[in-house]
Amino acid sequence: MRACLALVLVLLPGFAPAASWHLDPSSTVSVSVPWRGTSVAVRFPELSGQIEFDERAPARARAVIAADTTRATTGVAPVDALVRGAGYLDAAEYPTVTFRLDQLVQTSKSTADVTGRLTLRGVTRPVSFRAKVFRYGPDPADPSRFAAGFDISGAIDRTQFGSTAGAPEVGVVLPVAIHLLMTSD
Repeated sequence: MRACLALVLVLLPGFAPAASWHLDPSSTVSVSVPWRGTSVAVRFPELSGQIEFDERAPARARAVIAADTTRATTGVAPVDALVRGAGYLDAAEYPTVTFRLDQLVQTSKSTADVTGRLTLRGVTRPVSFRAKVFRYGPDPADPSRFAAGFDISGAIDRTQFGSTAGAPEVGVVLPVAIHLLMTSD
């Protein structure tokens, strides 16, 4: 009887189990750091993580995504060393920035509000972002797999995570842009 009930629940719409997904290597995080009337783009070129996502029930999504702070780059070696240093990312002490997805709320056919917890420099704080879908359907490279892509944007106040170096000359509210592409197993 339990087996029949479990099978019925799995077959009902909205009760499908979430599938594991893989981050595409093209996924990136970029943070714009205001400085002297301009901005410096800090990129995190390699992401890792675990994603559970059911394309029929996106609100059930759960994810943990990490960026390697030791690989954060501006493209200028002395600036990279400063950004990775103790006053900013403190990559030697905290080699990853982690985002844990708590909730994804669809706001239109192609947008969603994303909330979760960001851990930066050993401090965890709630954050909210806006997501816009740029791909949702069969993977162009392999139509037997499903692909989902989101451009996610928002901002964080770095002082809430203990990074106060250079303020106010170096901005404290940092716009964040995440280009996230994932594919199903």
